[in-house]
Amino acid sequence: MDGNQDGERSANRGQERRAHPRYSVDEECLLLLVNHGMPVKGRVVELSIEGCRIRASEPFAAKAGRTVEISFKVKGFAFRFCGMVRWSDSHQIAGIHFENMIPRRKVELVEVIDEIAETAARAQAASQSATEPHIPPPVLAEPKTIEAAPATPEPPKPLGPPVVVKATEILAQIPSAQSHTPAKAEPSVPRPNKGSDRRGQSRHEVDTTATIFLVKVASALRGRIVDLSIGGCRIRTDEKFPVGIYTRVEVEFYLQGLPFRLGGVIQAIHNRNTVGIRLLDLSERKRQQVLDLIDEIEESQAEMAHEEELALPDQSVTESH
Repeated sequence: MDGNQDGERSANRGQERRAHPRYSVDEECLLLLVNHGMPVKGRVVELSIEGCRIRASEPFAAKAGRTVEISFKVKGFAFRFCGMVRWSDSHQIAGIHFENMIPRRKVELVEVIDEIAETAARAQAASQSATEPHIPPPVLAEPKTIEAAPATPEPPKPLGPPVVVKATEILAQIPSAQSHTPAKAEPSVPRPNKGSDRRGQSRHEVDTTATIFLVKVASALRGRIVDLSIGGCRIRTDEKFPVGIYTRVEVEFYLQGLPFRLGGVIQAIHNRNTVGIRLLDLSERKRQQVLDLIDEIEESQAEMAHEEELALPDQSVTESH
């Protein structure tokens, strides 16, 4: 047994001890050997929060302990991490451990892994339902109808003497009109229906900083979000927008204290600094986060409108003076 096989078996034993699960992927990557400056093309075949496994397209000298940089893209997110080679074998496969990740990039990697896990769970559930045999429900015999015996009518009860009620007694039981005067109700604040489908179609005005990442050219433009809906958003950039429609982008912004990074495509260019973006490939978790955000915006706008209405002077009092 040679040293490479021993290294491969020890690597497999190390994988079993990992605290973070790995998920199968198939994405292009570029591995850079830091000390030699030699880029090696390959594919990422497994990914977790702490590292990945790659398969290089050509032989490379990446022994255990070698410092590397790896670049890849998955689920529309582009990543570039520093790492260290934990093991490699004779089949051009190596295990990379990520090191010195900044918190923001780690959060993005966690979101991507969550989406991969959701997709894998849905696929597994679909395959299980397809292989399970169909068992028809049991056929129950129809219950027999039992005819009830006709009921014997009861004899009519004799009527007693008539009861005389005085008019004063009836009036005494009726409360006065003043006791039932309803109190003036306070105007209620209209609350949006969270289950309404209209919230997903309407756009809501917002004003917060945003960054548009151009996926293909790896550049970023800063600006502000003008409005937002579950289907897309409109952004006014600080500089002239350099590309046309149907360009794949990613939008990053903070709103209501929550960070968002959503993938999409340029749907419209209103002028040289204002673009409309249609959101694409939202996972169920991200979609629910955007819907919850829209609910909070609707509630805030309704409360502000109610406060402005209460601040207005009474027209009847103004006319009397």
